[in-house]
Amino acid sequence: MLQYVLNLSDRQAAEAVRCRIDFKYALGLELEDPGFHHSVLSDFRDRLAEGDRADRLLGLALTRIRRDGLLKGGGTQRTDSTHILSAARELTRLELVTEAVRAVLEAMAHHAPPGVTI
Repeated sequence: MLQYVLNLSDRQAAEAVRCRIDFKYALGLELEDPGFHHSVLSDFRDRLAEGDRADRLLGLALTRIRRDGLLKGGGTQRTDSTHILSAARELTRLELVTEAVRAVLEAMAHHAPPGVTI
């Protein structure tokens, strides 16, 4: 999904897995994990395309999501995205505040006298 969302080639995605902490975190890899060769991605897509594997995988995921109560049928479908935009805006503001606090703490730690712990 990260490759698709960020519009990366197989080579770029494999390089991101080797170098980027956020990719390693999303994939559940250790920071020291060396990653994989870019051809693994096309091999995976080829195997997924065989038979009805993609449909079975989607069915399995939906079953587990429903079982865990994350998806329920029979609800009302919203046709506007206002609630999503609002949630994204709130998250963005929270991230800005968090980053501002982090930057202030780092600056304080950098300028603190020796022996003072922040």
